[in-house]
Amino acid sequence: MNTFSARKTIRQRITTLEFLSNGIVYIKIDDNCEMTLEDSKGHYKVLKDNYDGMTKYRILVEPGRYTSISPEARAFSANPDNNEMTIASAVLIKSLAHRLIINFLINVTQKHIMKMRMFESKKKAMEWLLSINPLS
Repeated sequence: MNTFSARKTIRQRITTLEFLSNGIVYIKIDDNCEMTLEDSKGHYKVLKDNYDGMTKYRILVEPGRYTSISPEARAFSANPDNNEMTIASAVLIKSLAHRLIINFLINVTQKHIMKMRMFESKKKAMEWLLSINPLS
């Protein structure tokens, strides 16, 4: 059983962003959709609008079944300028396609300041995120 709750929930076109009481931002993407550049920019705006200027985000992304990400959204998400508020991201993997896309993003983001890993278990992803010092 989870010992944390959503302090704030924001619904966007194809996603729900929850600011959890344990400090993790949980982004759940709907099933059967494509993440577009506009969706990625929307996430960035929500994160920026809620950023305290000090504590970097620990983000958990759970793609829906049969979701994809456009090349433009992938490029935006990999840009280090768009990750300055994030210390680490964990992505739950549900398919080979997700694994391939996340491997690409990990290779790009690891060269910058944000840590990124993929997981098959939500529990393990959260444990890893909580082990990251958000003040780094």
